[in-house]
Amino acid sequence: MHIGNQMKSVLVVSALLLLVGNGFILYKNYQTEWRKYQQDYLKLAVEKTTDASLRKILEGRSPRIEQIVATGFGRERVDRCITCHAGIDDERFQTAPQPFRTHPKMTGHHPYRTFGCTTCHDGNGRGLSVSDAHGEGKYWTEPLLQGDTIESSCAKCHGYDRKETPRLRAGAELFLSKACYGCHKIEGVSNGKLGPELTRVGAKWPLDYLEESIVWPRANNFESIMPIAEVSKEELRALTVYLKSLTGENLIRGPVERFVEVKNWKASRPAEVPVTAESGRKLFEEKHCNACHSINGSGGKIAPDLSVVGLQRTREWVIQHHRNPRSLVGGSAMPDFSYSETELSAIAEYLATLQKLETDNAAIYTAAKPIPERLLHAK
Repeated sequence: MHIGNQMKSVLVVSALLLLVGNGFILYKNYQTEWRKYQQDYLKLAVEKTTDASLRKILEGRSPRIEQIVATGFGRERVDRCITCHAGIDDERFQTAPQPFRTHPKMTGHHPYRTFGCTTCHDGNGRGLSVSDAHGEGKYWTEPLLQGDTIESSCAKCHGYDRKETPRLRAGAELFLSKACYGCHKIEGVSNGKLGPELTRVGAKWPLDYLEESIVWPRANNFESIMPIAEVSKEELRALTVYLKSLTGENLIRGPVERFVEVKNWKASRPAEVPVTAESGRKLFEEKHCNACHSINGSGGKIAPDLSVVGLQRTREWVIQHHRNPRSLVGGSAMPDFSYSETELSAIAEYLATLQKLETDNAAIYTAAKPIPERLLHAK
């Protein structure tokens, strides 16, 4: 078949472009970050090796991708982190620069070849550049956990009551003491209905998003009725770590055990208590009602002051308001708490005793202030 000169030129140009493209791909492959880190690691390893035969093996080794496939803890994870963090379990690298430094010792036994890296650290285990491996992409919900934020991963196996995870434990306690449980549902923990469910919120959003949602709820949902939380920088950090731990993963109890546990939790009923003012006072404290309500200057400022509620409301009104807040106060943001009849009566008895104003509320309830700068940019 006769091919014209024009067609020959097109074929020659196409072949040249193909060669240039392949050459560029090969060049980029040899200029990758992981390859440079491997080369630097091999040089360090040769310097630290005294055995002549091992030195010879290391000197002849070429850079290569290393990976672990962790299958025994939750979902299957492919971790290539050790491609760059090559000295992770080598005691000789304790003072080496990152990413070659030996992993710090931890309480318990956590062999990385069994657990993998992303089981605890998150990030993108398949990534081979720093940005990809650390999960720094805009839409990656599991960016690398660093510092005390890694405590959020400990909850998968160890729960929330360990001395080794003070930040996580503090966040779990704050979720209750700030009465977040009243609005938000966490399966097995709380049954709030006013706010978004948080059972798996840590698997959906990165730390920055969770922090922002606490500091300024309407930043991510302009219809949010959530009040701005009055929290310190330390409390904000703790709450964020706790929320990040809520991934729905449990690597200790199997799905059947977890199902039975949640089923029993749902079937549980509120306790019966003595119908006395003292019992009601204890309930007021235990349920952390003061997170929203103030009594004579002590407590939250985001709900009505209860200093003289005993002069304003009858016992019957209080009981009905706790059963269904919006049946008496249209648009009320108060959660629907599940109280037993005796708990309702006890709380009503206690609130009926509040009939004396002992503070100057004009000095307490000042005009709303802007969000503190330290909270907006707390890290």
